[in-house]
Amino acid sequence: MLHFIQKYWRWFLAITVAAVLLRLLFILKLPNIQGDSLVYGNIAKCIVRNDMYGMERSGGWGPTLIRLPGYPVFLAFSFLLFGVDHYFGAMLFQLVFDVLTCFIVADIARRIFSERAARLTFLLAAFCPFLMTYVAAPLTECLEICFTAAALDFTLVALDRRQWRWWALTGAAVGAAILLRPDGGLLLGCIGLPLFVIAWRQPPRRHELFTATLLVGTVALAPLVPWTIRNYRVFHVFQPLVTAAATDPGETVLAGFGNWLATWSLDYANTVDIGFPVPGDPIRFEDVPDRAFTSPDQRPIVRALFDKYNDILDITPEMDRQFADLAAANIRRHPIRFRLLLPIGRTLDMWFRPRTEMLPLDTHFWQIRQDPHDSLCSIALGLLNLGYVLAAAGGTWLLRRRLLPLVLLLTYPIVRSLFLATTFAAEDRYTMECFPIVFVLAGGFLAWLQTRNLPHQSQV
Repeated sequence: MLHFIQKYWRWFLAITVAAVLLRLLFILKLPNIQGDSLVYGNIAKCIVRNDMYGMERSGGWGPTLIRLPGYPVFLAFSFLLFGVDHYFGAMLFQLVFDVLTCFIVADIARRIFSERAARLTFLLAAFCPFLMTYVAAPLTECLEICFTAAALDFTLVALDRRQWRWWALTGAAVGAAILLRPDGGLLLGCIGLPLFVIAWRQPPRRHELFTATLLVGTVALAPLVPWTIRNYRVFHVFQPLVTAAATDPGETVLAGFGNWLATWSLDYANTVDIGFPVPGDPIRFEDVPDRAFTSPDQRPIVRALFDKYNDILDITPEMDRQFADLAAANIRRHPIRFRLLLPIGRTLDMWFRPRTEMLPLDTHFWQIRQDPHDSLCSIALGLLNLGYVLAAAGGTWLLRRRLLPLVLLLTYPIVRSLFLATTFAAEDRYTMECFPIVFVLAGGFLAWLQTRNLPHQSQV
């Protein structure tokens, strides 16, 4: 890769400078510090001030396990350098990780396609506005995307060079992804499957690949051992990751309300309107779509529950039970919609809706008359996202006869999409971890488009 960069060093320097300046612009003009960012910040402050992995609540500081330690420790390190609650430093670090991602995906494209594809992949990543928005948000996405790309790149290098240090680096990248987000564990299995395919097709390498798989798994899961021991000693629970509800042991989980949302929530706007505000902020009955009601008698029940909630801005156990009854009724009347249609719809929404989650744009992008500016900006971003995905589909078609790179690149987005279908919170940031693969496949396809009419040049 270094030889490749040196070969085009002026070009890489110019694009890198432009990429850095654009990301600085997002950091300075469009910072987004809210929601989960403040939760991570709370834990990071506890680490810095109290030397304890915990949070500040109404009763004071106390231990917690609602988030894996990767990002809070990263944020704490930034706070030590730049000051507590100064998120600007963390964003600068994220800028470095994000630009590094551009180089990593370029190397993957070079190994799988060609140098031309690598340069186009670098361009696609360097000027992708979706990546830039997450640089300006203190969330796990920038680091998670970088380590996901690094794990795939290290795997390709390890398969080529057959050196154990590259397999160890693969495991380290996967381990970092797991420490940032629990769904980073999907990456471990998605790398293991291509290794199984190679072992099946190349019997002489079976022992090598079996040993490599054990090494990757051991290195990736090793950091969870002290974390799991800590959780058992502090909370007396065996919990190497975090729960789906992201709660501490003993905390109330609004399972009924969440199940009710899952029976009708389809779009990110539903999550913003109803899911995010609860508890703590008022919600409007008018924001609930008609599909949430499977019988006329449900409307007054839900309206009454919303009125009670808005009075206290919290859901009591009795209210949660009533929401659970509504959810059960919805599932009985429309089981196929709940178990198949809505999960598919939410997954498609996470892939194809305008990626404006971190931007100050209205999530109801279809309301053009009410807000033409936000709607047109959102639609333009939606078309850009569609262009990335369609180009990636073209790159997939190019690899149709190359089983190894096809399995290596497609396993993760497919498995991740199936996993995301199980959640009712349709946030488009959950598919951003797949974009390193989108960049590589799209870059390969664009390179093919450039060269298909040039018979004297090397083809992809």
